Amino acid sequence: MRTPTLSFADGWRWTRDAFRLWRRAPALTAYVSFGYLLLLLLLSAVPLFGQFLAAVAMPILQMGVLAGMRAAERGLRPGPEVLFEGFKGPWQALAAVGALNFIANLLLLLVLSLTMGEMALFRPMVMQPEALDGAMAMGTAFDPMPILIFLLLSLPITAAYWFAPPLIAWHHVPWPKALFFSFYACLRNWAPLLAWTIAMALILTAAGFVVALLASLVHPMLFTVALFLLPLVFVPVLFAGYYRQVDELFLP
Repeated sequence: MRTPTLSFADGWRWTRDAFRLWRRAPALTAYVSFGYLLLLLLLSAVPLFGQFLAAVAMPILQMGVLAGMRAAERGLRPGPEVLFEGFKGPWQALAAVGALNFIANLLLLLVLSLTMGEMALFRPMVMQPEALDGAMAMGTAFDPMPILIFLLLSLPITAAYWFAPPLIAWHHVPWPKALFFSFYACLRNWAPLLAWTIAMALILTAAGFVVALLASLVHPMLFTVALFLLPLVFVPVLFAGYYRQVDELFLP
Protein backbone atom coordinates (compact mmCIF):
# COMPACT_ATOMS: atom_id res chain seq x y z
CA MET A 1 0.00 0.00 0.00
CA ARG A 2 1.30 3.43 -0.91
CA THR A 3 -0.05 6.92 -0.39
CA PRO A 4 0.68 9.45 -3.15
CA THR A 5 0.92 13.17 -2.56
CA LEU A 6 -1.59 15.02 -4.72
CA SER A 7 -1.82 18.69 -5.66
CA PHE A 8 -4.29 21.43 -4.80
CA ALA A 9 -5.91 21.02 -8.22
CA ASP A 10 -6.72 17.39 -7.46
CA GLY A 11 -9.13 18.57 -4.80
CA TRP A 12 -11.16 20.39 -7.45
CA ARG A 13 -11.01 17.26 -9.61
CA TRP A 14 -12.44 15.20 -6.75
CA THR A 15 -15.45 17.50 -6.77
CA ARG A 16 -15.93 17.13 -10.53
CA ASP A 17 -15.54 13.34 -10.33
CA ALA A 18 -18.04 13.22 -7.46
CA PHE A 19 -20.70 14.88 -9.58
CA ARG A 20 -19.99 12.40 -12.38
CA LEU A 21 -20.34 9.49 -9.99
CA TRP A 22 -23.64 10.85 -8.68
CA ARG A 23 -24.99 11.25 -12.22
CA ARG A 24 -24.14 7.61 -12.98
CA ALA A 25 -26.29 6.28 -10.12
CA PRO A 26 -28.31 9.01 -8.38
CA ALA A 27 -30.69 6.56 -6.70
CA LEU A 28 -27.97 4.30 -5.29
CA THR A 29 -25.75 7.13 -4.07
CA ALA A 30 -28.73 8.84 -2.45
CA TYR A 31 -29.85 5.60 -0.79
CA VAL A 32 -26.52 4.82 0.90
CA SER A 33 -25.93 8.47 1.86
CA PHE A 34 -29.32 9.16 3.44
CA GLY A 35 -29.64 5.63 4.80
CA TYR A 36 -26.37 6.19 6.65
CA LEU A 37 -27.54 9.51 8.07
CA LEU A 38 -30.96 8.14 9.03
CA LEU A 39 -29.50 5.16 10.91
CA LEU A 40 -27.10 7.41 12.81
CA LEU A 41 -29.98 9.73 13.68
CA LEU A 42 -32.05 6.82 14.99
CA LEU A 43 -29.16 5.49 17.05
CA SER A 44 -28.41 8.90 18.53
CA ALA A 45 -32.03 9.14 19.68
CA VAL A 46 -31.57 6.16 22.03
CA PRO A 47 -31.80 7.44 25.61
CA LEU A 48 -28.58 7.84 27.62
CA PHE A 49 -26.18 6.02 25.29
CA GLY A 50 -27.47 7.20 21.93
CA GLN A 51 -24.54 9.46 21.02
CA PHE A 52 -22.02 6.78 21.91
CA LEU A 53 -23.89 4.09 19.95
CA ALA A 54 -24.01 6.35 16.90
CA ALA A 55 -20.28 7.05 17.18
CA VAL A 56 -19.46 3.34 17.43
CA ALA A 57 -21.69 2.45 14.48
CA MET A 58 -20.50 5.35 12.32
CA PRO A 59 -17.35 3.75 10.83
CA ILE A 60 -19.19 0.45 10.26
CA LEU A 61 -22.03 2.14 8.38
CA GLN A 62 -19.49 4.37 6.65
CA MET A 63 -18.14 1.29 4.88
CA GLY A 64 -21.62 0.64 3.55
CA VAL A 65 -21.62 4.09 1.99
CA LEU A 66 -18.22 3.48 0.41
CA ALA A 67 -19.34 0.06 -0.84
CA GLY A 68 -22.37 1.67 -2.46
CA MET A 69 -20.20 4.32 -4.12
CA ARG A 70 -17.83 1.63 -5.42
CA ALA A 71 -20.78 -0.31 -6.83
CA ALA A 72 -22.07 2.85 -8.51
CA GLU A 73 -18.66 3.46 -10.08
CA ARG A 74 -18.56 -0.11 -11.42
CA GLY A 75 -22.10 0.03 -12.77
CA LEU A 76 -23.40 -2.59 -10.34
CA ARG A 77 -26.84 -2.69 -8.75
CA PRO A 78 -26.50 -4.06 -5.22
CA GLY A 79 -29.43 -4.70 -2.94
CA PRO A 80 -30.40 -2.67 0.13
CA GLU A 81 -28.04 -4.79 2.21
CA VAL A 82 -25.07 -2.91 0.76
CA LEU A 83 -25.55 -0.33 3.50
CA PHE A 84 -24.54 -2.99 6.06
CA GLU A 85 -21.44 -4.10 4.18
CA GLY A 86 -19.25 -3.01 7.09
CA PHE A 87 -20.60 -5.81 9.28
CA LYS A 88 -19.14 -8.40 6.89
CA GLY A 89 -15.59 -7.33 7.71
CA PRO A 90 -13.65 -6.52 10.90
CA TRP A 91 -16.52 -4.62 12.45
CA GLN A 92 -15.03 -4.88 15.96
CA ALA A 93 -11.96 -2.88 14.88
CA LEU A 94 -14.21 -0.36 13.13
CA ALA A 95 -16.30 -0.01 16.28
CA ALA A 96 -13.12 0.54 18.34
CA VAL A 97 -12.05 3.37 16.03
CA GLY A 98 -15.49 4.96 16.33
CA ALA A 99 -15.36 4.74 20.12
CA LEU A 100 -11.86 6.26 20.23
CA ASN A 101 -12.95 9.10 17.96
CA PHE A 102 -15.92 9.82 20.23
CA ILE A 103 -13.84 9.71 23.43
CA ALA A 104 -11.10 11.92 21.98
CA ASN A 105 -13.57 14.59 20.89
CA LEU A 106 -15.39 14.36 24.22
CA LEU A 107 -12.14 14.86 26.14
CA LEU A 108 -11.23 17.82 23.94
CA LEU A 109 -14.62 19.38 24.58
CA LEU A 110 -14.19 18.82 28.31
CA VAL A 111 -10.74 20.44 28.34
CA LEU A 112 -12.02 23.45 26.39
CA SER A 113 -14.99 23.79 28.73
CA LEU A 114 -12.71 23.76 31.77
CA THR A 115 -10.25 26.27 30.30
CA MET A 116 -12.61 28.58 28.40
CA GLY A 117 -15.88 28.22 30.25
CA GLU A 118 -19.10 26.85 28.82
CA MET A 119 -18.82 26.06 25.08
CA ALA A 120 -22.09 27.72 24.10
CA LEU A 121 -23.06 29.02 20.67
CA PHE A 122 -25.39 31.62 22.17
CA ARG A 123 -24.00 34.11 24.66
CA PRO A 124 -26.03 36.38 26.97
CA MET A 125 -26.35 39.87 25.55
CA VAL A 126 -27.36 43.07 27.35
CA MET A 127 -28.39 46.11 25.32
CA GLN A 128 -27.34 49.41 26.84
CA PRO A 129 -30.10 51.69 28.21
CA GLU A 130 -29.13 54.59 25.96
CA ALA A 131 -29.82 52.43 22.91
CA LEU A 132 -33.34 51.71 24.15
CA ASP A 133 -34.44 55.11 25.46
CA GLY A 134 -33.64 54.26 29.06
CA ALA A 135 -34.82 50.63 28.96
CA MET A 136 -32.58 47.61 29.31
CA ALA A 137 -33.07 44.34 27.47
CA MET A 138 -31.54 40.91 27.90
CA GLY A 139 -31.12 38.49 25.04
CA THR A 140 -28.73 36.15 23.31
CA ALA A 141 -26.22 36.69 20.52
CA PHE A 142 -24.72 34.07 18.23
CA ASP A 143 -21.06 33.47 18.99
CA PRO A 144 -19.32 31.16 16.47
CA MET A 145 -15.93 31.38 18.19
CA PRO A 146 -16.36 28.32 20.50
CA ILE A 147 -17.26 25.98 17.66
CA LEU A 148 -14.48 27.38 15.47
CA ILE A 149 -11.90 26.80 18.20
CA PHE A 150 -13.20 23.27 18.75
CA LEU A 151 -13.09 22.46 15.02
CA LEU A 152 -9.55 23.80 14.73
CA LEU A 153 -8.21 21.85 17.71
CA SER A 154 -10.05 18.69 16.66
CA LEU A 155 -8.38 18.62 13.23
CA PRO A 156 -5.70 16.08 14.32
CA ILE A 157 -8.43 13.81 15.69
CA THR A 158 -10.43 14.13 12.48
CA ALA A 159 -7.33 13.47 10.37
CA ALA A 160 -6.53 10.29 12.31
CA TYR A 161 -10.09 9.03 11.85
CA TRP A 162 -10.78 10.24 8.29
CA PHE A 163 -9.34 7.31 6.32
CA ALA A 164 -9.10 4.77 9.15
CA PRO A 165 -12.33 2.82 8.39
CA PRO A 166 -11.47 1.97 4.75
CA LEU A 167 -7.89 1.16 5.75
CA ILE A 168 -9.19 -1.35 8.28
CA ALA A 169 -11.96 -2.86 6.15
CA TRP A 170 -10.46 -2.77 2.64
CA HIS A 171 -6.71 -2.91 3.28
CA HIS A 172 -6.75 -5.08 6.43
CA VAL A 173 -4.61 -2.64 8.39
CA PRO A 174 -4.69 -3.02 12.20
CA TRP A 175 -6.64 -0.15 13.70
CA PRO A 176 -3.67 1.54 15.52
CA LYS A 177 -1.72 1.63 12.25
CA ALA A 178 -4.85 2.73 10.39
CA LEU A 179 -5.14 5.79 12.62
CA PHE A 180 -1.49 6.64 11.98
CA PHE A 181 -1.65 6.12 8.21
CA SER A 182 -4.85 8.17 8.02
CA PHE A 183 -3.22 11.07 9.87
CA TYR A 184 -0.11 10.77 7.68
CA ALA A 185 -2.16 10.76 4.47
CA CYS A 186 -4.11 13.84 5.55
CA LEU A 187 -0.88 15.61 6.49
CA ARG A 188 0.70 14.87 3.11
CA ASN A 189 -2.44 15.77 1.18
CA TRP A 190 -3.70 18.76 3.11
CA ALA A 191 -3.74 20.85 -0.09
CA PRO A 192 -6.24 18.75 -2.12
CA LEU A 193 -8.34 18.15 1.00
CA LEU A 194 -8.49 21.90 1.58
CA ALA A 195 -9.39 22.49 -2.09
CA TRP A 196 -12.17 19.90 -1.88
CA THR A 197 -13.55 21.51 1.28
CA ILE A 198 -13.49 24.97 -0.31
CA ALA A 199 -15.13 23.65 -3.49
CA MET A 200 -18.00 22.02 -1.59
CA ALA A 201 -18.51 25.15 0.53
CA LEU A 202 -18.56 27.35 -2.58
CA ILE A 203 -21.03 25.06 -4.35
CA LEU A 204 -23.37 25.04 -1.37
CA THR A 205 -23.12 28.83 -0.97
CA ALA A 206 -23.68 29.48 -4.68
CA ALA A 207 -26.64 27.09 -4.79
CA GLY A 208 -28.21 28.80 -1.79
CA PHE A 209 -27.73 32.22 -3.35
CA VAL A 210 -29.25 31.16 -6.68
CA VAL A 211 -32.23 29.55 -4.95
CA ALA A 212 -32.86 32.62 -2.79
CA LEU A 213 -32.62 34.87 -5.86
CA LEU A 214 -35.04 32.76 -7.89
CA ALA A 215 -37.44 32.54 -4.97
CA SER A 216 -37.51 36.32 -4.67
CA LEU A 217 -37.92 36.86 -8.42
CA VAL A 218 -40.25 34.00 -9.37
CA HIS A 219 -42.13 32.47 -6.44
CA PRO A 220 -41.35 31.93 -2.72
CA MET A 221 -42.42 28.29 -3.05
CA LEU A 222 -39.20 27.65 -4.98
CA PHE A 223 -37.24 28.09 -1.76
CA THR A 224 -39.26 25.36 -0.02
CA VAL A 225 -38.83 23.00 -2.97
CA ALA A 226 -35.09 23.70 -3.10
CA LEU A 227 -34.71 22.91 0.61
CA PHE A 228 -35.88 19.42 -0.28
CA LEU A 229 -34.08 18.97 -3.60
CA LEU A 230 -30.64 20.45 -2.83
CA PRO A 231 -29.69 17.89 -0.16
CA LEU A 232 -30.68 15.10 -2.57
CA VAL A 233 -27.76 16.21 -4.73
CA PHE A 234 -25.31 17.79 -2.31
CA VAL A 235 -25.18 15.01 0.31
CA PRO A 236 -24.50 12.12 -2.14
CA VAL A 237 -21.93 14.28 -3.95
CA LEU A 238 -20.22 14.95 -0.62
CA PHE A 239 -19.90 11.22 0.08
CA ALA A 240 -18.89 10.53 -3.52
CA GLY A 241 -16.04 13.00 -3.11
CA TYR A 242 -14.92 11.16 0.01
CA TYR A 243 -14.95 7.91 -1.95
CA ARG A 244 -12.72 9.43 -4.62
CA GLN A 245 -10.23 10.43 -1.91
CA VAL A 246 -10.14 6.91 -0.50
CA ASP A 247 -9.80 5.38 -3.96
CA GLU A 248 -6.90 7.57 -5.02
CA LEU A 249 -4.89 8.02 -1.84
CA PHE A 250 -4.72 4.38 -0.80
CA LEU A 251 -3.74 2.31 -3.77
CA PRO A 252 -3.44 -1.46 -3.28
